[in-house]
Amino acid sequence: MKQVRPPTYFRHKIINPLLALLTMGITPQKLALTVALGLTIGIMPLFGLATLLCTLVGLRFRLNIPALLLICYLAAPVHLLLYLPFIKTGIFIFGADEFRLTFEQMLYLFQEDWLKAVEKLWLANMLGVAAWLLLSGPFTGLVYLVMVPVFRKYVRVPKNGFVADEIL
Repeated sequence: MKQVRPPTYFRHKIINPLLALLTMGITPQKLALTVALGLTIGIMPLFGLATLLCTLVGLRFRLNIPALLLICYLAAPVHLLLYLPFIKTGIFIFGADEFRLTFEQMLYLFQEDWLKAVEKLWLANMLGVAAWLLLSGPFTGLVYLVMVPVFRKYVRVPKNGFVADEIL
């Protein structure tokens, strides 16, 4: 006979309420879209606009904004890893001059004089954003297609069919 282990205090008081909040009344499709858009916005090679963009997208598509922001913030390390590759991809796609600064050199520029750094880096950054825009559609679609079956299996929709979108 298999013994059922009682949930730990951490799981009972923190994990379960957090998961309930993030999946409260949301369909597996909406949750998959939330994850896909949160990851896509989270890796955007532009600093400072992710929260605003997540909020606007969440309002427009009636998504769970706290979950969208959480996923976006969890993607921050990947954002930093992909920042220079997006810039180099944008330069390659649009045939601009070679970008020769390392991430450390860019940080140094911003620490010394941020206006001069913005003046030097704005075109490269916009090329990175353009590359992100070109790649974000297929990336979002792929993440969505992967996540829908996962959430259909693991997310429970209330038995009465009530979904939060119905009251909005």
